[in-house]
Amino acid sequence: VSQRWTPEDKEWQHAGHLVANQEYRHVLDTLESLVVAQLFELTKMNRAGTGYKLWKHIAKALQTHSAAIKAALNRYNKCTLAMQLPHQMLHWEQVVEYAFLADFDLLRDTHKDISQRPWANPSACFALDTYFKMCQAEEEIECLNVEIRRVITYMRDEEHFLRTCKEKISNIHPALGHQVSQCHKLHSQFNGSHLKHLHDIAMLLGFSGTLIPGVSASKGPGE
Repeated sequence: VSQRWTPEDKEWQHAGHLVANQEYRHVLDTLESLVVAQLFELTKMNRAGTGYKLWKHIAKALQTHSAAIKAALNRYNKCTLAMQLPHQMLHWEQVVEYAFLADFDLLRDTHKDISQRPWANPSACFALDTYFKMCQAEEEIECLNVEIRRVITYMRDEEHFLRTCKEKISNIHPALGHQVSQCHKLHSQFNGSHLKHLHDIAMLLGFSGTLIPGVSASKGPGE
């Protein structure tokens, strides 16, 4: 080295930007990993079959994760101030709502700065998500119209099947007929609630399906 760098030299400033960028990436990776870990813990907490002791253990782990996320968030915001180009600062409310890794990918540096692109704006992202959800909703409505009629048909056929089985078996095998009768009563208790919900759906504005039962393709016993 023929000459030592000074803060006024371009090489010094360039090296400083490289160090700041490296630290920024490291802090962002740490923040991302902590948020992902918290998402996994939340999923585990809401999983069926989670015992009370495990639930308490997860709750304590979430408290620790929250404190770690806040500390990492503070380090991240400090690093953004040292960057050459302006970077988005984050708040606690934003981070806890991140549910996709793509939310973090938009914060990363690339060869071209994408932070100023229209589609990287949070409002634009929300508009895009809403648009595609609306497009998918039209397809989902068609599927629901089919499923609603299938449920109606199944409840009618099940009611008829259990009633017929009870009448045929009661005289031959009273004990078995009693069990079929109990099963019939149990299923009948929920049919009224299901029909009410389906009727409420049918009363919604824009409903394009039908509550008229269809014809089952299977006609064999128990089908």
